[in-house]
Amino acid sequence: MPQHRCWFLILLCLQLFLLLACTSAREKKPEPTGIEIDGVIIRNELAYQVTEVQLLVPLTGNFVSCGNITARSRCSTKFPNRDYYANEVVISWKEYRQPQKTGPFVIGIPDHLDRSKPALLEVIIFNAGQAGAKLVQRK
Repeated sequence: MPQHRCWFLILLCLQLFLLLACTSAREKKPEPTGIEIDGVIIRNELAYQVTEVQLLVPLTGNFVSCGNITARSRCSTKFPNRDYYANEVVISWKEYRQPQKTGPFVIGIPDHLDRSKPALLEVIIFNAGQAGAKLVQRK
């Protein structure tokens, strides 16, 4: 009888483990935020050129990049509307051939954003070795 009880407990623990594993996997699946994006603008506010600028979404491997952005100028692209999932992003670029990179961060959704209109993702290299990003809408 004790051997049957032991197997019962092992099977019960295994079922609980599998149930918890499935639950946590479902919780990690990103959900759309209700915002659509239709383009990216990458601004270089520095007094010198930056190169190999990239916005990467590590979770999906999707990225947008610009080869060269001259001083105080920008690079932009437009694409069909896509759902915004608020996944972490990483920005990387080079200044005077020296690699620069942000840590992973999530681009927040401003309260004033009109969810019925698509947004642009704006990346800004604003100081030596520093960059950020925000969601904006066309005026």
